[in-house]
Amino acid sequence: MHPHRRLTALTGVGVLLLTACANTPDDRDVGPEDEATRAVPIPEGGGSDARHDVNGDGFPDLLFTSTYNGTGPEDSLPGIGRLVVVYGSEAGPEPTTRTVIDAEDMLAIADVGDGQRLRPGTADLDGDGFDDIPVLDAASASRAGEAAVIWGGPTGPDPDAAPTPVAMPEEDDPGRSWGGSYTAPVPGDFDGDGNADVVAVEEADTGEDLSRLTVLYGPFDRDGAPQRSARLTVDARLGGLVSAEADGTGPTPLLLRHGADGEQPANTLFTTGPADPGEWESVDLPAGGLSAFGDFDGDGATDVAIGDDGTRNDEPGYETESDEVHRQLHVYHGAVGERAPEHSSMTLPGEDGSVPSYPLRTMVAGDLDGDGSDELAVGLDGRGVDVVRDTGTGLEADDASPLVRADPEKGADGRVARAFAFGDYDGDGSDELVLAVDRGTFPAAPVLWWVTDGSADEGSFSSESFTG
Repeated sequence: MHPHRRLTALTGVGVLLLTACANTPDDRDVGPEDEATRAVPIPEGGGSDARHDVNGDGFPDLLFTSTYNGTGPEDSLPGIGRLVVVYGSEAGPEPTTRTVIDAEDMLAIADVGDGQRLRPGTADLDGDGFDDIPVLDAASASRAGEAAVIWGGPTGPDPDAAPTPVAMPEEDDPGRSWGGSYTAPVPGDFDGDGNADVVAVEEADTGEDLSRLTVLYGPFDRDGAPQRSARLTVDARLGGLVSAEADGTGPTPLLLRHGADGEQPANTLFTTGPADPGEWESVDLPAGGLSAFGDFDGDGATDVAIGDDGTRNDEPGYETESDEVHRQLHVYHGAVGERAPEHSSMTLPGEDGSVPSYPLRTMVAGDLDGDGSDELAVGLDGRGVDVVRDTGTGLEADDASPLVRADPEKGADGRVARAFAFGDYDGDGSDELVLAVDRGTFPAAPVLWWVTDGSADEGSFSSESFTG
């Protein structure tokens, strides 16, 4: 971001707001609160190859979901609530340029990290220069959903357009009944041909611990039809899928997170490729509720990080995890072979002690200094966010104190912001680290945001006015 941006802290009302470049003849005529909350026209793009750029203007966009309805927690919205796009610019994410989609029939969106806060994944599925958003669509929140797509465009997605169902292949397993899923489809380039693909999930209706992955190969047409498809049945109930972002260097790996009853989930990593999914190689990695792909050692190959997010089953005898899992972070380097690849490990920052039965940590990967090596940001509730680097001799957390941001009304003793996303939202060649916190303990609350360079703030805002 650039130093000319004017940051206004409205601590009297407990909200930090990033003032925006509003389309007004004289900024002095517009108060900072009005300026930051009022939506203005979305900048029109002509298409780009930037990641997470749904309006094609060359700047990545910040996407998130919220069940906040402008009232109280008793009026939280169903499903994912609303899907929000805050558009990037040469000054970073601009909260006044946004798209808000009421999405009560969407159960999930493509998840690019941990499950504590859904961070939408995007990909240009039809090859038109505008990233699209895979979602899980359902007729109601009480039934499993089907894969669908929200299309990007010159002014972002159309908030009034229904998601387009993805055309699934004909049934090729008549001896078993398959239904929808609660696991969101994920994008990637799984055959390495340069076109974005999607993996959709179906669950066995028979109650068996089986899941079916359908790889839908792009480019897609606007009717939701892929070029081809192939399937793989796995002996597991799924807790989620995480894919690496396509970067044009080859097939993107896929991490399958197994279902778990409050424990740390098992993880299986697939190396993908031009062959059908039944020929993909796989390896089981340690359990852990956090995962992120990145190039942590700067060698050009995609690595994967697995970490303990702090969840524990609260039944007697199941309060702890093994030493391989408990407070551990593992980074696995390069492609999967017949055995687990080489890896580095460390104990996550923070004090050891009793762990409640809900997630404590979030983890995201990005390149803060633009040197080609990614860092990991690990956010521990109550501690703040630590930046972890691969030094070549091991994993180390920065010596600096963790980043602590909190609701001004509650202070540092209240809800502390955790890591949400990395992105080069201002297009300067290095990523910004975005932190987020909900007010109170209810999900139906506005989200507070901080955009940082890894240490200092470059802007902040609240989503309180993002209700349609």
